[in-house]
Amino acid sequence: MTESLLELKKKISSIQKTGQITEAMRMVSGVKLNRTEKLNQAYTVYNDHIRQTISHLVSAKIFDEFNKKNVEMCDDEINSLDYSDIFELGKIVDLIQPRKEIKSTGYLVISGDRGLVGSYNNQVIKNMMDIFKDAEIEKRDAKILAVGSIAAQFFKKQNLNVVYEYKGVDDVPNYKQVRDIIQSAIKMYQNGVYDELYVCYTHHVNTLSSAFRVQKMLPISDLDISDEEVVPKDYIVAPSVDSVLRSVLPQFARSMIFGAILDAKTAEHASSMTAMQSASKNAEDVVSRLTTKLNRARQAQITTQITEIVGGANALE
Repeated sequence: MTESLLELKKKISSIQKTGQITEAMRMVSGVKLNRTEKLNQAYTVYNDHIRQTISHLVSAKIFDEFNKKNVEMCDDEINSLDYSDIFELGKIVDLIQPRKEIKSTGYLVISGDRGLVGSYNNQVIKNMMDIFKDAEIEKRDAKILAVGSIAAQFFKKQNLNVVYEYKGVDDVPNYKQVRDIIQSAIKMYQNGVYDELYVCYTHHVNTLSSAFRVQKMLPISDLDISDEEVVPKDYIVAPSVDSVLRSVLPQFARSMIFGAILDAKTAEHASSMTAMQSASKNAEDVVSRLTTKLNRARQAQITTQITEIVGGANALE
């Protein structure tokens, strides 16, 4: 019985220490979550504004060109535009011009570099494997840009085509650190390594909820091309729409990819915090059950000792 009590005490002590560690990790993840969440919200506002600005400029230019020709355009004609006939953007026009033939698709997959983040990494890998299976059935060439060691190692073991790999993104990433990822992804697209690029990551909804997201990044298609009547008339563009777009389009492409990385990191911290909170709660429950068991064992030991004492006293009489 004494040995059993010692074992219970050791178990309780060990689990309490584990609970202290998971609670500390929960608090650290919570601090990181607050920082990335604020950055993510601010960056989303910035991204929306720059997208609206580009949409206005592109819309104004397109409809101005077709008004000169007295031609009315429908949605199908807008979607099939050859932007090189309208804009003098040089190679940058490739960022918004869909390619006539899609031979290869790039997938920039964002995962974590460590475990203890709940189902965060598993969710990314599971959804990506479904996408790759569909691509194989449709005989589409899929090329992977893996950000995060978890996904990179898994895809390599599956003999998938990983053309780029990046490990060790900071818990609170900044643009300077992930610039190599962004520039490499855009450069490979422009060099024809793939004909379109999707960013696949876990979108942060709130602390308890996230959603896997597949977002087309290149060519840029998330633009609201609308009639010139809705384009703000107070825009002053200098020296020209083309020169402004030459500067802003690459910036928008870079900001979309960075925004996805920031969003994914926010979701990772939220998942980590939730997982550590659950682990701490489980530790408390186990300690509570073991403590009850320990108390009952002590009571049984005391009862046995009292019985032995009473029995010995009776024997002396």
